[in-house]
Amino acid sequence: MFLRFVFCGLVVIFGTSLLAQELTNKQRNLGGRYAQLEQILLRLSETSGSSNPRQAALLKRVLLESKDKLLVRRFETLANILERRQLSDAVNGQMEMEQDLLLLLKLLESENRNERREEEKEKIKEFLKDLEEILQGERTLRNQTQQQETPHLPTLEKNQQQIRHRTEMLRDRIAEQEGPDRRQTTDNRQQESQQDNSNKEQPESSESQSEQSEQSPQKQESSPSQQAMQQALERMKQAEQKLKAAEKAGAIDEQEEAIAQLQRFKEELEKILRQLREEELMQSLEKLEERFKRMLRQEQAVRSQTERLISELAGESAPDQRQMKIRADRLGIDQQSVIDDAESALVLLRDDGTAQAMAESLVQARFDMVEVKNRLERTVLDTTTLHIEDAVIDSLQEMLSAVQAAIEEARQRQENADNQQQSGGGTSVEEPLSQVLAELRMIRSMQQRVNERTKRYDDEIKQGLEKPEADLSLLKQAVEELARQQNRISRILHDLRIGREK
Repeated sequence: MFLRFVFCGLVVIFGTSLLAQELTNKQRNLGGRYAQLEQILLRLSETSGSSNPRQAALLKRVLLESKDKLLVRRFETLANILERRQLSDAVNGQMEMEQDLLLLLKLLESENRNERREEEKEKIKEFLKDLEEILQGERTLRNQTQQQETPHLPTLEKNQQQIRHRTEMLRDRIAEQEGPDRRQTTDNRQQESQQDNSNKEQPESSESQSEQSEQSPQKQESSPSQQAMQQALERMKQAEQKLKAAEKAGAIDEQEEAIAQLQRFKEELEKILRQLREEELMQSLEKLEERFKRMLRQEQAVRSQTERLISELAGESAPDQRQMKIRADRLGIDQQSVIDDAESALVLLRDDGTAQAMAESLVQARFDMVEVKNRLERTVLDTTTLHIEDAVIDSLQEMLSAVQAAIEEARQRQENADNQQQSGGGTSVEEPLSQVLAELRMIRSMQQRVNERTKRYDDEIKQGLEKPEADLSLLKQAVEELARQQNRISRILHDLRIGREK
């Protein structure tokens, strides 16, 4: 609660009608509080390392993000801007700061939700396993009822009773599950939607609605999943009575209806599991989107500064070599920051395991980033360096667009699922064709970049052979990496083809 309180204090609207000096003091005060918060996070990450490694890792990640964004320094910068009464610049900086702080707050709060989601997913998987066994037992009993001679039907009553008791135990376990708010919220939303549709089709007076509410409060409070479970139990109980009375046709009808209601309940649990997975996917996609946006901004800045250095070198008053080396080294440090972000994004992609083409595209982009860094550190400032930086920017833009398209597609899938649920239809679990096309487009782009590098390396090798003093060792390593990239593209295409055939 303390962390949330401090963060909320940091993200409030900064602009007020106070005097410039008062604003400056407040800004510096916020900066001091934030610096203290970083120290608290550091101590918490160190003390919780052994008792709660997952929490410690999250706190370290928040600290790393904070350091990457230079938040402490930016607080002081904003205070200096306010002191100079540059209010317009201060407002812009404060708005950017607010967004960065909100992202950190969201990251900090994500841990509890992630843990709850994983626990809920595991519980639902256990419930589905037990429910499938109950369904199989009821189907077997139904088949035995069909095959049994009518006078001997009462011998099956005990079996039906055992299945009903097991179903009741499952119902009680689900009712005792911690954190049912998500399912209840989903069920309530479905009930509200169904009631809205019913009201549109058959308007009722407020008096009749009140009367209905008084007559059947239990029905209104029960969710669709709860109704299905309760109806299945009632049908099982009726089947017991029919079996006891040796009423074969009636017993089979009740068992069939119990199976139908259990299947309905199973579909409700599967839908909740899909929702949890979609939520997990959306969270990963949003992290990737934020990461790619930052990488793109940083790479564009490196490219702009590189072009500026090249222009200055070509000018009449070119800086001396020492000054140029210092500036190029600074750009190399900035490029390393982009490389670090790329490695973090690769961890997310590899954890997902389904975005092979994007992961490989990022591997290629990272290879180019490293090449840019090496050229900057060697003060190789030419059009080739700019060309490689352009390739990195193109790759990042393409991956960012793909992630944003995936986010939109995930939202559209959720909307379609909600609409199908309201209309009584099922949800499709097939891989959308658009995903396959997106993979193919990314593979095509990767192949184009490999082709471009092949031509460039060929030209550089030819030029190097004409110069006996040239060192081709780095170029040889680059060509070897290019060959590995080509093999990985072929493997991804093969996996994609095999996956579609399955």
